[in-house]
Amino acid sequence: MDYQFRFWHSLLNPSKLAFAVDNQEQDHRLKGYHSRFFILLGLTISFFVIRSVWGMGSENLTHLMAENLEEEYIVGRYLAALGAAIKGLLFFAFHYYFVAICLAILTDYSFKAISKIQIFVIASILLEKAILFIVFAMSGFTTAISFLSLGPISTYLTDESFVIYFFNQLSIATAVAIFIQYSFLSQWEDESKGLLLTKIIGIHIFFALVTAGISVLPLYDYVTKVVGL
Repeated sequence: MDYQFRFWHSLLNPSKLAFAVDNQEQDHRLKGYHSRFFILLGLTISFFVIRSVWGMGSENLTHLMAENLEEEYIVGRYLAALGAAIKGLLFFAFHYYFVAICLAILTDYSFKAISKIQIFVIASILLEKAILFIVFAMSGFTTAISFLSLGPISTYLTDESFVIYFFNQLSIATAVAIFIQYSFLSQWEDESKGLLLTKIIGIHIFFALVTAGISVLPLYDYVTKVVGL
């Protein structure tokens, strides 16, 4: 028996998709899933490239244009676009594979099954990033803090960069991701659903802490010291 994977229908009917995924190795096939997978992958990479072309993340190249180093500036923009494409690919791989592996280890559910759910999580995060980009493009400037997160509120409570960056990772997309993961994974849980929710929230908090730690570290200075620049 085949299951026709349609993004919105599958998202709004987690029990049906969960059943199809759970029986995928027997007599169920997810028709149309791979096409949606590659479409989302293409959209993710394209989005990161578009942001780079607009100038987000490549501000350090401005001085080349100011110094009339046009050829160096053009090469730098091409390299920035290439780096953005790689970043988009890594972003997709991180959420689709690595996060799914972590959830599989903590919950003992199938990695293959959980990874199917991550396509919805990636889409929700990408949508939030798209909203931020549109606002930044219309206003003509960017900020390190997202207005769709708890970051702006935390700035009224503390000046600690680590705390602000941590709360900046707790956004609307984070809440949506937790809701999506719990909605699907709870279809396979017969015992403690409260523990399942705790594990899912714990993973998001852990990665928010890691991201905040990386954000406050002077990585550029460390790298230049290591390579002797």
